[in-house]
Amino acid sequence: MNNLIVPDKNDIVRKSDFLVKARYKLNPLALKFITMVIANVKKSDEPDKEYIFRVKDFMELSGMDYKQLYTYLDEATDELLKSPIKIPKDNGRSFLKLNWVSSVEYHEGEGYISFKIDTKLRPYIFDLQERFLKYRIENILRLKSGYVIRLYEILKDWFNQMNRYHNSKKVEKIVEIKWLREILEVPSSYQYSNSSGIKYRIIEKAQKDLKQYTDLQFSYEEIKTGRKVTHIKFIIEPNLKNSEQNRDNEQNRDFYFLKSKLRFIAYIRKNYKHKTFYILKFNEPEEEVKYFIGDDSLVWINDGYEIKKLPATEIDTFFGNVLQAAKSSQQYATDLSKKEEIAFAQNIT
Repeated sequence: MNNLIVPDKNDIVRKSDFLVKARYKLNPLALKFITMVIANVKKSDEPDKEYIFRVKDFMELSGMDYKQLYTYLDEATDELLKSPIKIPKDNGRSFLKLNWVSSVEYHEGEGYISFKIDTKLRPYIFDLQERFLKYRIENILRLKSGYVIRLYEILKDWFNQMNRYHNSKKVEKIVEIKWLREILEVPSSYQYSNSSGIKYRIIEKAQKDLKQYTDLQFSYEEIKTGRKVTHIKFIIEPNLKNSEQNRDNEQNRDFYFLKSKLRFIAYIRKNYKHKTFYILKFNEPEEEVKYFIGDDSLVWINDGYEIKKLPATEIDTFFGNVLQAAKSSQQYATDLSKKEEIAFAQNIT
């Protein structure tokens, strides 16, 4: 299935500034589902492309029981069809309402779900200019509240922006509670400081969960206008024990997948399905050949003219050469360890 999405906890989520500032409310499973979609769709995809998720893959990442997951996914996909996203335009003076997906179809006997993204939403997924949110999807997989997931993304966006331009280690941001209520679509019954309100159900729960599960942590201060709390000052810092840099450093020091050829092959086959993981550059004549792992776990070649399988007699030699390239180049090994879309090696035959 060329349309198959195979999610991974290390998938990189990139969301445009429009989506970060949009107003919407989704349950946590629906929010994780659409975020996994955003992490895996490509700008080059046809606008009406149908995508496919295997329920088993989603189950393994979410940690849910298979039968339970089917029930909750049914509710989650209903939300994606019925709960619009409101994207601000004209500096927030107006809003564009869109659906997340245009159709969803269950194939229960075959264990997968197919769906199409609303074509009018696509430009807002791919409009990645100077300001956009970026994080690893594993940061939200263990969060159990849609509000907490949204607040993580908002805080992460603020921190990334200041860190990108000013290399800030600590970021302070003051926001009006009214703005927070609007962007998260918190119902009016959630008063700020009562036991089921914004302070306890959203801010303090996020403070606890983000410190435990994500690469971000924060403290906050209440700001009053008269006797009423009207603003919140967030003090945002990296959570070093869960930081991407810390995980990358631990992984890159060991390069566990280089310990043996069998381990290396298993690693590539697991983590580079439908990802371009290796570009072979010849000098005479100069050309690029892209390789990826298919659903059959075999190596496929895209040489720009056609897509075909690598002959079985050449697969073992090919993996051996790629392994040698990774062992001789720390940068290439690091690229492979990140499991991102493209890793480069040059002049390997």
